[in-house]
Amino acid sequence: MDKNNLNFYSSLVKFLGQALGENYEIVLHNLEEDHFHIAAIENNHISGRDIDSPVTGFALDLIRSKKHLTQDYLVNYKSQTINGKNLKGATFFIRNDQNELLGLLCINQDISKYQQLSQEILGLAGLAKESHSHVALDTALFSDSVEILEETIEGIIYSIVSPDLLDQQITLNKDLKVEIIRQLNEKGVFQIKGAVSQVAKILNISDPSVYRYLKIAEQTK
Repeated sequence: MDKNNLNFYSSLVKFLGQALGENYEIVLHNLEEDHFHIAAIENNHISGRDIDSPVTGFALDLIRSKKHLTQDYLVNYKSQTINGKNLKGATFFIRNDQNELLGLLCINQDISKYQQLSQEILGLAGLAKESHSHVALDTALFSDSVEILEETIEGIIYSIVSPDLLDQQITLNKDLKVEIIRQLNEKGVFQIKGAVSQVAKILNISDPSVYRYLKIAEQTK
């Protein structure tokens, strides 16, 4: 994303954050090559993320699936913070004249207060035991997609690879390390700023080893 686009969408993030209010987190993801990161964010108290936080695993899936080639935006998907707060998400694809994806403008609405209020109203009406009905109604508002708003690259890595494989007490052989790196590469993790060093730390190997295993993984697809 060039400087003009970055300045424009960063200003738009500020405007939307103030116009919509504190229950809406507005996020701009800049998809520079090998440096996917949050470039601007408003009302970040909702997810706890900040400037330069990584994109989510869900966003990586959107990028890899190239949904921007057939859709201008995606709305009404369920998001969730790492502490379990429910949100309703929407993403607008930022593209250039060649239809290449430059960034993502995301809106995450905190709906947890409304869910709590609906429970209280049902309780006052003596219908609290039937609360499953309102849960079904909430679910109907969303698409099948769910985004977990991870704050760290480590969280994204652990959401993709089985925690059993990343247990620090387990000694991984070369083939397993290559397989883990292949899984992460397929999800686009290495496009995130700082991902190589974080993967190296988790696997207890050097940065050059990550690049070496990555090359092997790409050659053995």
